[in-house]
Amino acid sequence: MRRFFLVLLIAALVGGGGYYWYAFHNGGAGSGTAADGARKTQAQASARTVPVVTQKVAVQAVPEQIVTIGSVQPIAAIAIKARVDSVVETVNFTEGQEVKAGDTLFTLDSRSLDAQLRQAQANLERDRANLDKARGDVKRYGELVRTSAISRTTYDAAVATADALEGTVKADLAAIEAAKVSLSFTRIVAPMDGRTGTITAKVGTMVRAADANPLVTLTQLRPINVAFNVPEKHLPAIRAAMAAGSLPVAASIAGSRGEVAEGKLSFVDSQVDQQTGTILVKGEFPNADTRLWPGQFVDTVLTLRVEQDALTIPDLAVQTGQKGRFVYVVKPDETAEVRPVTIERSHGGLSVVASGLQAGERVVVDGQSRLYPGAKISERAKPAAPPAGETAEGGRRQGSAAEEAAGPRTQTAGGAT
Repeated sequence: MRRFFLVLLIAALVGGGGYYWYAFHNGGAGSGTAADGARKTQAQASARTVPVVTQKVAVQAVPEQIVTIGSVQPIAAIAIKARVDSVVETVNFTEGQEVKAGDTLFTLDSRSLDAQLRQAQANLERDRANLDKARGDVKRYGELVRTSAISRTTYDAAVATADALEGTVKADLAAIEAAKVSLSFTRIVAPMDGRTGTITAKVGTMVRAADANPLVTLTQLRPINVAFNVPEKHLPAIRAAMAAGSLPVAASIAGSRGEVAEGKLSFVDSQVDQQTGTILVKGEFPNADTRLWPGQFVDTVLTLRVEQDALTIPDLAVQTGQKGRFVYVVKPDETAEVRPVTIERSHGGLSVVASGLQAGERVVVDGQSRLYPGAKISERAKPAAPPAGETAEGGRRQGSAAEEAAGPRTQTAGGAT
């Protein structure tokens, strides 16, 4: 009998504990049970949605550009050298000075060349006097030979002497011209507008026409060229665009906050470099403020055309799987759909869509790592720009469910493929 009561007591304790547990986890048996159940159901539903950031497919003007690195090159850089052997008498500029065409840069000692010019002039006067005498002899001997007063041989000798002196006079005139030219070389002038470099010859320096080193180098700064190489695949587009009009080229110094220099494409090389598969092109810039300096490396942008009605989405929306590129499109019922797309090109953080989307559709630009086809989404605030090398989710982007289903990806230097 005692054992029977003990069993009943244990059964009562177990039943009471079960009831207490049920009441505790279901909000009690009172009037609050239904409300708490509704809240629990809503929380579970909220937990099943994936918070993402979306953006609509937009139609806007997008330029087609070739972005590369170029080097600034002067159109002309002239090495100024002496053309006669002499001594530097004066230097009429300072290093780094900008000079105009015709400005005197150096004057050389001209005394020796002055003397040579005077000697050539004196020789001319002497030979002209001899020529006048020889012509008179020819005239007299001509009259005498007709009367047989002198021999024909004497007359012919007089004519030959006169002819030789005429040649001597012409040689004297040429010598005078050469002396004047040599004398002009003692004044060295700037052949063009430009900026002077380092002066290698000071006052009193002996200079020779055969010297290898220039006295100074004069570099043209206005206008100036920027040379850069573009892949050969762009050559047909460049030629077609040049046929339609001039192509703008922009150049900016890396790390500089100054204004971008604007120029025009002026040169396309006549052949492709077979080793690199690129072709050399040049842009000419007015460079009125001398922002571009010879030898600099600059960020160069060549604009081929501007597509006015381009279909665009942010680059962040484009995912890459084994079967190609795709995006997550938000359907009207707020569920995610995987949509394959064809991207024509990218510019300034925007991808130009060739096919797969229509204007106004919403695509997911952040939060794709937790999405899968048919997932319910909820809109959240757009995050702040992440640090370089990270995504907006705070780390390396992981493959989404759709990507995992499509297959593994290969990460390359240019992005996922």
